[in-house]
Amino acid sequence: MLISSRTKQKNSLTYIEMFGMSNPEQVISQFERYAQEGRLEIAEVMSTELVERLLNEKNKEIQKQKFLVNALRGNASILLKREKYKLCKNACLVLKKQRKVLNKMAKKEKENEMFDSNITTVANDKIILACAEIGLKHLYRAIKSLNKANKLRPLDVEICVLMLEARFSIKGKLNHSKSSCKKLIYSLTSCGPVILQNGEFIIQPENYVARNVTQLISRIEQICNVNSLDHRYKQQLKESLNKINLQIKAINEGTQAANAKLAKAIDSLNVKTDYYSY
Repeated sequence: MLISSRTKQKNSLTYIEMFGMSNPEQVISQFERYAQEGRLEIAEVMSTELVERLLNEKNKEIQKQKFLVNALRGNASILLKREKYKLCKNACLVLKKQRKVLNKMAKKEKENEMFDSNITTVANDKIILACAEIGLKHLYRAIKSLNKANKLRPLDVEICVLMLEARFSIKGKLNHSKSSCKKLIYSLTSCGPVILQNGEFIIQPENYVARNVTQLISRIEQICNVNSLDHRYKQQLKESLNKINLQIKAINEGTQAANAKLAKAIDSLNVKTDYYSY
């Protein structure tokens, strides 16, 4: 009906019945756990069936609408991982519509905590849609969605890297990528220091999702190796990567704090207490 023909199979019903449709929150938790474990097929079946049942339910209360939005978000992510790009895109478009319904209900009922307006979450919705468009070879639509995500999260390097990867994977060249290059260079120079966290080097501007630095470096190096990339931007990207690599080296050698931002914040406190004043 909405997303996957798999839901028409009889055995798809057993998963939902097993965990009880009376508790959508439990079903969402279960299929998210399956997805994390790599059990994507069963996660797809459960999330798709839950979405369709909630969509078919008339006169939903606001909490049920919230569950629908969360189920759609999880379903879109799972479908993307399974490389079912058309179904993923459909789920993203329905998610956009149902988010509006939820926020309208929250406004009407003055339930501020029910608003689905977290900037990071909304930006990620647009990234998921963009990745589906990339899979469908729709460059213009992919870039349009990524630009919207970039406006919400201009310091997110991942978004800017995806812009250039999208262009190269679909067009096979990086001509006319001036805007995307500028956005990537800006994000790299403004995203803050490299952080060593749980044995992993990351970059994480305040209130942003953490991004793995090692993976980003590898992907940007591949972009720099594309012959059609403008030499000026290629040079600036290489300089930015060099600065990041120097930070990693400094952290490994102990000359830079593993979390320079945190160390600076602690130093700025500079608490001094005169106990004799008591």
